[in-house]
Amino acid sequence: PEAALEAAADAIARAGSMTAFTGAGISVESGIPDFRSPGGLWSKYDPFVYCEYSNFKRDPHLFWQMGRELALEVHKANGGGDIKDGLKEGQPNAAHRALAELEELGKLHTVITQNIDSLHQKAGSSRVIEIHGTMATASCMETGQQVDQSEILRQWVAFREANPAAQIETDRWVPRHPESGGVLKPDVTMFGEALPTGALGSSWKAVLSAPVCLVVGTGLNVFPAALVPGVVRWRLGKLIVLNLDRSGADSAHIFIQGRAGEVLPRLVQLVRQRT
Repeated sequence: PEAALEAAADAIARAGSMTAFTGAGISVESGIPDFRSPGGLWSKYDPFVYCEYSNFKRDPHLFWQMGRELALEVHKANGGGDIKDGLKEGQPNAAHRALAELEELGKLHTVITQNIDSLHQKAGSSRVIEIHGTMATASCMETGQQVDQSEILRQWVAFREANPAAQIETDRWVPRHPESGGVLKPDVTMFGEALPTGALGSSWKAVLSAPVCLVVGTGLNVFPAALVPGVVRWRLGKLIVLNLDRSGADSAHIFIQGRAGEVLPRLVQLVRQRT
């Protein structure tokens, strides 16, 4: 992909600014599984059942069953032990850090992400639009009061200690707001729920105002990512797509196939040489 990398570095170096649009593929190297990949979480848990808003209102334990299983999967992938000592979460990888570096270089002004893992912020990106929300906080369904993710972990650990025989599949556990007692819903966007207020509008503004859009780790087949190529072309901008497989190759001006954690640091190096 060397020629494509050089072309991408040229486009970024020439452009006054750029936007990045990221999906699950950028976080896989941080030990966070891609739900959509074969054998991923969604082959076990149908997202239209477990992550659907009206289902959550009726049976909130379904989401929390899937959510805890995912948290444990990430915890184990990152070498975690007993969850009493805290959940091991994915850490930013070289790809997240490379995007933060492009911001430092004055090139990248916004990261739009479909991910809910906060890894861009942890890597140092300062302007991140999370179009699917975040797992970092949860809100009470009755009062809207927000709590940190650590409150959910505290309740889960306490529940496990009080019910050592309980199994995630059958325990119907649901975290509740410590004051109101209302069910806690993670601040992620579920199917059938509106996207976070203003997130979509700011995303389009970012894509429209940047002459270059770099797409990393998403197949461009999910709304609203699917609209990005059209918007970029309409603006006569350059669309650079980086994926592990061939997805997005057809709509890209410059397509790079490879691991984000290997390709992006190299891309930053080439951009540095040109600025």
